[in-house]
Formats: sequence, structure tokens, C-alpha cells
Amino acid sequence: MTKVDSSLTRMLATLDLFSASTPSLTVDQIASLLGVPKTTGYRYVQELCKAGLLIRLDRSITLGPRIITLDRSIRESDPVLKAATPDMRALAAETALDVFISRIYGHSVITIHTESTEPGPPLRYGRGRPIPLLKGASAKALMAFLPAARLRRLFSEINGGDLEGWDAFYEEAQQIRKAGYCRTVGELNAGKTGMAAPLYGRGRNVIASITLLGDDARMALFNEERLAFRLIETADAISARIAEDMHL
Repeated sequence: MTKVDSSLTRMLATLDLFSASTPSLTVDQIASLLGVPKTTGYRYVQELCKAGLLIRLDRSITLGPRIITLDRSIRESDPVLKAATPDMRALAAETALDVFISRIYGHSVITIHTESTEPGPPLRYGRGRPIPLLKGASAKALMAFLPAARLRRLFSEINGGDLEGWDAFYEEAQQIRKAGYCRTVGELNAGKTGMAAPLYGRGRNVIASITLLGDDARMALFNEERLAFRLIETADAISARIAEDMHL
């Protein structure tokens, strides 16, 4: 990594400092959290404010309006969402379950879109909140269909280079691959059962997962084999549409 790349990476890391529990920070706090000199912290904030990614509120700093416009652009132009949304809505209407799409990002999986026919309490891991790579149907359905070498590398990186537990994890991944989907109960959201299948781009490269999620009691009413068939059928239809998109 070059010096320029490193500086840019650290500057953009400023955005990760903000959360529901930390909605605003001072420049001094930002510099301290990033481990950079105050002058560097001021420069980062100045540049990010110019780009609209941060905004000054009196003496504190918070996330800026440019992020909202970028989020809108993603919703309107993301090729995966464009390919998946119609079938997601149809599946949600058919099953009365939550349906969402998740993509891998670094060492976590992020839900990028959700379709639901009934309002309900917010999920612990809803849209935009990173999901651990080794938990939940959405993440496991992605991980299991990655090439073995990449899967082993990710597992090692997540565990700090330690491969303890790899054999058991890989065996579970193989079982998911054989079934074509993953089903988990309460791993991320208590009282919720999830069922997920992979979405592919060109060359059968897994790029996302589609998940059905519902209360344990509601999911128990479904015939698992039939529900899995509909999920995989929907995933295949979306994957075919994604593979045809010239932007992917």
C-alpha cells in the first residue's frame, strides 16, 4: 500500500467512527480515535466536509448529506437490486415473510435491501448493519459457495490466523452446498428462523445471498422442502438476470 493509499484509507475510516451511540464527535476526538495528530484530524474533517460526507454542527461533526444521496444512488442503480427486487417482492407477498439481499464486504456481510409485507420490530441485523461472516443463514449461504481457497483464507483472517474449527466449519459448508441453501434458527435474531440461498453473477461466481426470515412459529408452519424449493427457484431467476447484466 502506498503512502497516498494509506492516508486515504485512514481518512475514510473517519466515517466508521459514527454510529447510533456516537452520532457526533469533535475534531479532537476524531484525531484521538484514529490515532493521528490533531492537525491531520482537522485536515481529514475539512476534506470530508468539502465532499459533503461530514458536516459541522457548531463545534461537533456528524455524517453529512452526501451519504444520503449516495444511498439513494445505490437503491436506484445497483444492478443486483434492480435484478432482484421484483422477485423479492413477489416472494414476500407469497410467503408473508421478510425477504432480503446481502452482500459480502471485507470480513462481514451487509444486508442491502429488504422487502416485507407486514411492518414489524426492527431486526437486530437489519439493512446496513454488518453481519458476522460465520453466523446466520445470509452469511453462511454466501460463505459456503465461495471457492475453497478463499473460504479457508477468510476463515483464517477472521480468526487471527488460527484455523482451529476449520474442519467442522468446512464440513458444514459442504452440507450447505449439497442442500443448495442454509437454514438457521436464532443465530442473529432471537426467535427468528432464516433460510438463505446464494445468488450468482457471471461464471457462477457467488456475489450475494437471498434470505427468507420469519418468526420461528410462522416458519414452522411451512414445509421446509417446498419453501427451500421456492427460495432456490427465486435465487436462480435472479441469478440469471444478474448474469445478463452487462454492468456486472
